[in-house]
Amino acid sequence: MNLSKDAAFWSKTARKYAADPIRNMDGYLNTLERTKSYLKADDNVLEIGCGTGSTALLIAPHVATITASDLAPGMIEIANEKRAEEGVENITFQVAQAQDHSQEGTTYDAVLAHNLLHLVPSLDQTLEHLASVTKPGGVFISKTVCAPEGFSLKFFLINSIAVPIMQALGKAPSVNFIFGSELNKRIEAGGFEILEVSDQAGILVSRYVVAKKL
Repeated sequence: MNLSKDAAFWSKTARKYAADPIRNMDGYLNTLERTKSYLKADDNVLEIGCGTGSTALLIAPHVATITASDLAPGMIEIANEKRAEEGVENITFQVAQAQDHSQEGTTYDAVLAHNLLHLVPSLDQTLEHLASVTKPGGVFISKTVCAPEGFSLKFFLINSIAVPIMQALGKAPSVNFIFGSELNKRIEAGGFEILEVSDQAGILVSRYVVAKKL
């Protein structure tokens, strides 16, 4: 299988990624609970950028089905191992990019994209595609690492120096940080109405957005 540069990066780092503890567990659990509050027992859910499947496995008991995908085969391999160990039957893990989910195929009650949108090569195209696979009135829920509003020396050093050096060494994927306010506009332009926005502080701000498909 010929993998893209980013798919190869995430596959190579999958085992280490799976073993590393979540840096902000309180923030993660809060995001999980907010997400679950928008989901119903009969929902069919799509998660893109599912990584090793941890979030999908925690959400699975609260919905009908989950299709969870990631571009990295190494991530999906671990996700399937977890699914088998836990005996979860309503999840399908698959290797796929966002655009691989057919616009003319199944539509979903909820689409999730946690810690992903700053990593996609074409944000507008991705959002338009995700809108096309979300049912009218369905929800799109995302959490995205964003650039800070206004000048930040820390962000400048990370984005202009640290990230390019790590990418040159093969230790970082492609990233495209935008302001949270710009992210909101792009989500709305993609075909959604924003219902909820909150920011989680950290080394960089993570913006949590819940939006309804128009």
